[in-house]
Amino acid sequence: MAKGLFVIPSEVEESLTVAFEDNELLFGADKTPRIVAIELGETGTVKVYRREKDASTVVDVEPFHPFVWTDGDITDLGLENAQKLAGDLRYKWLVTVDSWKELIALRNGLKKAGRSFFSLSDPVQHYLSASGRTLFKQLPFEELKRVQLEVLSPTGESDLADASQNPIASIALSDNSGWEQLIVVDPENTEESERDALKQLTVIIKKRDPDVIEGHDLFRFDLPYLVARARKAKVKLDWGRSGGFLRSRPSRLQIAEKTIDYPKFQVDGRHFVDTFLLAQFYDVGMRTLSGFERIDVAQYFGFCDTAEISALTGKALEREYLAKSERFRNRAMCAVRETRALADLLSPSYFIQAQIFPYNYQDVIVRGNATRINALFLREYLRQRHSIPEMPMARNFEGGFTAIYFTGVARNVWHCDVASLYPSIMLQFDCFP
Repeated sequence: MAKGLFVIPSEVEESLTVAFEDNELLFGADKTPRIVAIELGETGTVKVYRREKDASTVVDVEPFHPFVWTDGDITDLGLENAQKLAGDLRYKWLVTVDSWKELIALRNGLKKAGRSFFSLSDPVQHYLSASGRTLFKQLPFEELKRVQLEVLSPTGESDLADASQNPIASIALSDNSGWEQLIVVDPENTEESERDALKQLTVIIKKRDPDVIEGHDLFRFDLPYLVARARKAKVKLDWGRSGGFLRSRPSRLQIAEKTIDYPKFQVDGRHFVDTFLLAQFYDVGMRTLSGFERIDVAQYFGFCDTAEISALTGKALEREYLAKSERFRNRAMCAVRETRALADLLSPSYFIQAQIFPYNYQDVIVRGNATRINALFLREYLRQRHSIPEMPMARNFEGGFTAIYFTGVARNVWHCDVASLYPSIMLQFDCFP
């Protein structure tokens, strides 16, 4: 079927006629419903967590066979489980192994042998791409178990280096069912009380068993602060669904013109969502936020009931904390309620995207558009057992044409960012390259 100068492949044309939620190119070929998390299990397995209709969470242990795409020059390597793929694109062999450890060994062996290959770096993406499954199918957003977490230092500072030297003042928790709890560290017995607070936090997370843990500046402040204080108190933060510990690695995120460095935290069987990052992504299109602190974003959306309480910080907050006042408790709960409201507003679109793309929920949020769309193509190539093209060589491009036609003061100037309009242009003019 021709559309202007473009030809729509028959598979794509067919996909445009099916019900949206039944489109296998978008949502994957496996319709297993209500998956809330995937975690790497024992050798050769993954754990698939599903939400039952009665709100309980069950776990299925599934076989896991990670894979590598290689070029045609592998026949002399004696690799088992090597399958020739259809087509004549660069990577025309698919090699599967029986565990993540074997995959690492295979990749190292191919590197040493000087062979060309392509492999995904995330085990969850491996499993979801190979199985055709995605998270959250047929699961209403309201049934996702989400816990919000806000940690206060005695003076409310957001600078991690300063805060981590001081004991925690409070840990405020809530969830999307309306449950709330505040843990306050006794300022007259900080060492023992802080240790008990950290232990209680872990007990609560295990008991509430959330799919998602949300916070504002969760990655850059709350989680590093908790880890630093737990290390000092010698308390384990084993929050994983199978008892795994918090782990982190340095990460960098480019959002429009901003580069944000942060420690990316992960824990088995759960997702972390940072409303600070959600606000950054929101403002790329709107450009209306005056700041990205929790109070700035909450006030913008009208979620801040009492600005005076929400803004309480510094020495004023410390005085209220030492006095064990109700104002301090209100300040702590105000923070977690604002975070819950922000997550309610800003995260549902990413929840939908997690039903489409073969990524963990928290990874869907930070992946760029091109990376996400590329994952769809790779999943479909894999399903059809078709060879995939090689990565294009990096090359330089000449800059845009520049000329000066006017000097002086220009008024009523319009700037159009065509890059942001390309999806609309494709839809308006029926472009299907």
